[in-house]
Amino acid sequence: MNPEDFSAAPALVRKTAEAGRRSPATALNFVVEDGSADETTLAAFLALAAALAGRLRRSGLRTGDIVAIRGGGSRAVSEAIVACTLAGLVAAPLVSLLGDADVDMILDTAGARGLLAEPAIKSRDLTGHLRRTCERRPDVVVGGIGALAGEAAFALPVTDERPGPVDWTAVSDDSLGFVLFSSGTTGVPKGVLHSYATVDAEVHDFADQLDLLRDGHLLQPFPLGHIGGIAGLFICVTLGRDMTQLNSWNAVVAADAIDRYRVTGSGTSPYFVQTLLEERERRGAGLETLRALESGGGPVGRELVYRAARLGLRLSRGYGSTEHPTATTHHADDPLEQRAGSDGFPLNGTRVRVLGADGRDLPAGHDGEVLLAGPEQMLGYLSGDTSAFLAGGEWFRTGDVGHLTESGELVITGRIKEIIIRGGENISASEVEKLLAEHPGIAEAAVVGVPDAKFGERAHAFIVLRPGSGPVDLGSVRGFFDERRVSRFKTPEYVTTVPYLPRNSLGKVQKHLLTADLTPRDS
Repeated sequence: MNPEDFSAAPALVRKTAEAGRRSPATALNFVVEDGSADETTLAAFLALAAALAGRLRRSGLRTGDIVAIRGGGSRAVSEAIVACTLAGLVAAPLVSLLGDADVDMILDTAGARGLLAEPAIKSRDLTGHLRRTCERRPDVVVGGIGALAGEAAFALPVTDERPGPVDWTAVSDDSLGFVLFSSGTTGVPKGVLHSYATVDAEVHDFADQLDLLRDGHLLQPFPLGHIGGIAGLFICVTLGRDMTQLNSWNAVVAADAIDRYRVTGSGTSPYFVQTLLEERERRGAGLETLRALESGGGPVGRELVYRAARLGLRLSRGYGSTEHPTATTHHADDPLEQRAGSDGFPLNGTRVRVLGADGRDLPAGHDGEVLLAGPEQMLGYLSGDTSAFLAGGEWFRTGDVGHLTESGELVITGRIKEIIIRGGENISASEVEKLLAEHPGIAEAAVVGVPDAKFGERAHAFIVLRPGSGPVDLGSVRGFFDERRVSRFKTPEYVTTVPYLPRNSLGKVQKHLLTADLTPRDS
């Protein structure tokens, strides 16, 4: 791969082409569920990605075509994402929890021209869907990757036309480069559009908060269909940082990998951090090489940061979303109280506003809707829906509730849609969940609003008990909240013990599944 062939390409693509020559020995370790790893170098990885890029071009796909990619956090999926980038195609990696019907819907709504897939995700076979797509969708180029790449039945087609090199003059930094679909916490995937420039900005910001701009080794635990997965992958292939990528999350495997490869930084979801800390506590040692650990993508409680500190780990809270990935964060050398007490300062050009119900900016300390603008913000939604933006399209309405401190730090306190309105009083489900997590008998909790004829809504807590603890009932929860002098209206009025909380591939709780079977008797 000659970097000169990409001289007119977007910066993200140029950096990818240049990294193989600049940092050929960079290590990439792809760790699977049993802890074994497929180890390679950046030069070898990019050579295979470039070869796949050529095959994709010869299959009839053209610049700007959307290619859906289905699989786990594997080398094959990673190579396919980078191959699409090198071929001038739009990569649409899919989170692993999506079913066949979801994928069919995405192919239709996105107008995808290609579908690449591994043979399976864990024990779930994907070859049947590939065959059906071949038979029913002649407009879609279908190909196998990974173990399927050598099978004739799943080989990419080859057209008679021999395409020339990508005309990079027709592709700008602001052109569409990636489409990301959530697995949803409401059950409905939505397509988020990112350009080469927005992902390039996120790569820099993600590396900045994890102390990877100069050197270091990244543990990449995010699904590749998530913006964190894309950013982690391109930290490796554009900055030349060593990377260890997990095929799926397992705290035991993650801890082993951190120690084996001397990982220095990782960004993770709160659930991933919680289970990693539990594993470190169980072992009594390990993770000494980690110099920066960041958590976002969901509420990060103050106690989680202190818990990490007691183990010698510098955990920082951060805030962002698929639409605007890294909005605010701390750095590992910021004071502990600061890292525990807020979701951080705006990073590298991101701007934050907090608006009241009247649409006016609120002063420090007052909760309102959080709005963001900045260089890594999405282009928009695949559906074309613009309701999430203020007039003019610059400011993105996050749907999150929070406030700015006098020093300019952002504190997220809840979601607008997760505000329970009980008799005219607002209850933040996130605030109640954080309180429940401090209960000695509760391992984790999710709180939802349930309809009520008298008050409109009441708070219903679903709890998972800590191993070895006794039963936790409504009286126990009420007593715990009373001890902390929490307002009575915020105390859950119904408690249901469940064996686990249903989660998507990022570890976020899918509350709609908890309430699906809720009956009037339960509430």
